[in-house]
Amino acid sequence: MRCALRAWCVATILALWVVGPGALVASGDDGPSRAFPADRPTRSVLRPTEIPELGAAATPRTSDKTVILLVSGIGSDASDSTFDAIIAVLGKDPRYEVHRFGGSAEHPYDTRGSIDQNADQLIAEVRDLARTHPKVDIVAHSMGGAVVDDAFRRGLSAQDKVETYVALAAPHDGSTEARMSTPFLTISALLGMTPEFRAVTGGLAQDVGSRAARDLAVIKAGPPPPGVTRLDLRMATDVIVTAPDSWTPGVTTRTLLPHAIAVVTATIAHAQPPVRSWRDTILEQAAGNLSTAIQLGAPILYCGAILVGLGCAFSLWIKRRRSGLAAAFR
Repeated sequence: MRCALRAWCVATILALWVVGPGALVASGDDGPSRAFPADRPTRSVLRPTEIPELGAAATPRTSDKTVILLVSGIGSDASDSTFDAIIAVLGKDPRYEVHRFGGSAEHPYDTRGSIDQNADQLIAEVRDLARTHPKVDIVAHSMGGAVVDDAFRRGLSAQDKVETYVALAAPHDGSTEARMSTPFLTISALLGMTPEFRAVTGGLAQDVGSRAARDLAVIKAGPPPPGVTRLDLRMATDVIVTAPDSWTPGVTTRTLLPHAIAVVTATIAHAQPPVRSWRDTILEQAAGNLSTAIQLGAPILYCGAILVGLGCAFSLWIKRRRSGLAAAFR
């Protein structure tokens, strides 16, 4: 049995290595964890004390700078490097003041929690910033885009001084991966091994039973907010957030190219996406073809990885039962 368990673990690690580090769901973290109900074994609430100062003062103050509010993805934390390049560019620009959602103790961000609750916290933070700053531009990554979308559905608008919203690899139309994991969660519950299944997926990638993953399985894209400049950038090689997941009706979408940071900064500076060059058009067409091929193969990888995870969880469940029986007869 030990050999079988080791084989399952090795197979799981290899499968998830192929799929990628965000494997089993689409992808900071600070503040008191009591702000949200705990339905998972790991901490995932951004702690303001862990987030380095990005230009915001410790106390509210009036400023003539535009706020760049960064919203990170599922399971991320203060050490998440997704926004490093953006911070390096915009953080040095005297026109901007860079903030990270979750960096305020008043507005914690539970990166594995309810999208609705996180959206409410985001609305509150944007409105607080709007009281002291002329404009707020939002840059979101992965699940952060779903949180921002939900915030707009729940009342955030251009009247809150939001001018531009750029989403990077965001599952606006929900996560195919999260939807595919739902039946396996049901199977694990019927077999009485949900804790083991969630522990395996959470330890190797993302907990497929977290509230965030459950929300990503059911959300659908809505229309863009009126009066707010929108730009979606998706990765051609992304097997986690595929083209159908990142689709939003009526929104300018571009494939993430090497000069993506320049596209983000230009969109924020001019409140509109920059005009494509003929080279960009050719590159994006080629990247789009690659993205289409990946979206066809991604579900197979998802299914294989989740099956391996379920098998590993079953082996762990058997081992625990045997250990429990052995202890009972001692």
